[in-house]
Amino acid sequence: MREENSKFEIRNSKQLRNVCRGETAWRRACARAIVSKIFRCFRPASFGFRISDFGFFLLLLFCLTTPSLAQEDAPPPPKESGVSITFMPPPMSGVLSLGIYDKKGKLVRVLAREATKKDFFVGLNGFITNWDGKDDAGKPAPAGTYSARGFAVGELTVEGIAYHGNDWMIADDSPRLRRVLALELRASGRLALWAEGADGRPQLVRMDQAGEFAGKIPLDPEIAKLAVGDDAAAEKPGEAPPRAVIAGGKVALVEKGETHPFPLPDLVKPLDASLGREDRVWVIDQTAERTEVKEFSRAGEFHRHLAIDPAEPAPVRIFASRTSDLIFLIEEKTGVQRVRGLALEAAAKDGPPGKAAVSTWKTVLTKSIVASDTFAAVAGQLGRPQPFKPEDKIRVRLVPNPLFQEAMQDLDVQIGIDTKGTFLRAPDGLPIRTLTETPVLKWAVMGREGGKAVTVFQSDGALVEEFKVLKIANTMAFDAGDYEWAGK
Repeated sequence: MREENSKFEIRNSKQLRNVCRGETAWRRACARAIVSKIFRCFRPASFGFRISDFGFFLLLLFCLTTPSLAQEDAPPPPKESGVSITFMPPPMSGVLSLGIYDKKGKLVRVLAREATKKDFFVGLNGFITNWDGKDDAGKPAPAGTYSARGFAVGELTVEGIAYHGNDWMIADDSPRLRRVLALELRASGRLALWAEGADGRPQLVRMDQAGEFAGKIPLDPEIAKLAVGDDAAAEKPGEAPPRAVIAGGKVALVEKGETHPFPLPDLVKPLDASLGREDRVWVIDQTAERTEVKEFSRAGEFHRHLAIDPAEPAPVRIFASRTSDLIFLIEEKTGVQRVRGLALEAAAKDGPPGKAAVSTWKTVLTKSIVASDTFAAVAGQLGRPQPFKPEDKIRVRLVPNPLFQEAMQDLDVQIGIDTKGTFLRAPDGLPIRTLTETPVLKWAVMGREGGKAVTVFQSDGALVEEFKVLKIANTMAFDAGDYEWAGK
């Protein structure tokens, strides 16, 4: 079909449908096209016109199915102050992002972000929205000429690949722990962890001895103070168990609300202490050369020590089981925190004369957290044979817009972050499409590692998440015209 007296040419019904995305505009264009066809069905005669049978059929169809051209105007959109923006939506299914720009091409206002048809008024000439004349900060824009343009984004695939830098994160519902502060092995066999979450707030969670998440614990003030929380093993008020602490640089025993000195021999700089089975006392002692873990009897007799490799994270906290030869250590070195559980595998036997007896311990738990406040801190921890190289921008070839031949053909997409997660954006800052929904991120990077997929890494400071993004080029540019703003 061809409409001679219109601003556009319609060659087939598919193009007509693409041009007229709104239902009202579609019906209006159909009416015009059918009338044009009917007029061409008339044949000139000596004194007038004759009409073919096919023309009568089209005329009947038009009268039965199409509203009167006299009533073709749709109800106008509600009156709003500012500038009314009208544009023909691009012929592409998906979501729309629309921005207002000044004469220099600077983004003044994000007018629509991942909007759908429901977010616009559908008029005869396309979609209609309104700009109130303000910028993104809510301040009035100066008078002048402004342009509106944006992008339509179709299907985009975002696939979660892996977690990096945090061994506690083993499933989507695992707690996002930034740092373990304390722990305790409860009578049920589970661990109660007092930890700092990704948002910086403390939280109390249950874990089994393999580190599997077993649920959060309500932050009861008394429970939180002691960093315990297994209901099955909760102590009665006033009957808190005795515990070893460091007070004034020395080991002390807190029992029945009172603190008593607990003198132990040959300690240099005790960092932490914990009561174990048979009221034995475990102490982390720091010397000039190394940090050691030592065990003493209640009477103060030295029992054993565990040597710590100076190249490994050093113990800073210790938590011993009251019922078995099992201890848990919080160990730290620059950029890394590790929690280890050690269990006695074989008791010490008398060795050769002049040599200390040696016992055998096995590791029953090891969980590490790598500090991920910056990409540089974790660049070597992402499981790559070669370091991942972030790209500031990635150039993609856009889907051509048949309604706007002058639309840009290429776009340098960038990655942005806000309080809700990560998103793709244009170089001028216009958000195009949401990628992830992890809140309070500290950073995000993207890059290509071969193929068409884009790799994204992001971190909230607790762990690093890896994603693959496909169909990033499924984007079409559109223009919404120039507008005069009189100012306020």
